[in-house]
Amino acid sequence: METPIKENELPIKELERLGLYQNGKPKMASDNLDALLAGRRTDMLSMENLQLDGFTIRQLDAKLSLTRNEKGKVELNLHPIYKQAISHPLLSEEESRNLQSGKLQSVQKAYEQADKKLALLAIEYDQQTKEFIVYRPDHVEVPLKVNGETLSEKQKKSFRNGELVELGDGTRFQHSATDSKGVRSDTKHLILSVLLDGGISYLLFKGVRNLVGNSEKQKEEFTKGYDKAMKEVMDQTKKDRETGNVSLPRNEEHSHKPQQDRGYGRNASR
Repeated sequence: METPIKENELPIKELERLGLYQNGKPKMASDNLDALLAGRRTDMLSMENLQLDGFTIRQLDAKLSLTRNEKGKVELNLHPIYKQAISHPLLSEEESRNLQSGKLQSVQKAYEQADKKLALLAIEYDQQTKEFIVYRPDHVEVPLKVNGETLSEKQKKSFRNGELVELGDGTRFQHSATDSKGVRSDTKHLILSVLLDGGISYLLFKGVRNLVGNSEKQKEEFTKGYDKAMKEVMDQTKKDRETGNVSLPRNEEHSHKPQQDRGYGRNASR
């Protein structure tokens, strides 16, 4: 899947200092690498015996993200665990409490840009690092379908804003800037259909995290919608193989090739 940051742009020296790049390859789970390249945060990583700025750090638990500076260079950001949440200037005390407690998944705020035009920001709370994360909803990529069901314009807007979206089969999901996959759901299995290079690509998710604030046990069984979408994936893959349109190498993308457990959603959260 095309990402805003390419693997050859990784800040190798910084990753090597953290023990996360060895023998010419990233030393991290594919989910976390996908999250970095998509502009999201990784899962919590535990790094040991680090030599940083003249200090020896026995263990550092932190999330990582990549951003581009004003000159277009990719920079590495560390997000350690804070003792307590730092207030955000755009949030009221009540909004901060509701985000931290999980009562709210996100809060939308309008702000004035340098050109005097108004833009919308979404703010989430990372329970692990105790940070408020800000992102632009209009920068979030939205799937065409989830579990075989085409999303309406209203559902697409809700997804961009981090609001809850419910499908006809009862599956609920939402975009999440704090999650390495970029999405949370009340079921552990999702299939997202996205438009790439004029063709449809299928993203197969397993182990999706539960919705924020959802007290109900997350569903582990496959829904009817998921089964229907999986059949669509397999039928299209079979058709493409019969016509010779499928590329066998793993690193070569194809418009109908199912991509197992890839992160989703493109945004630069901070």
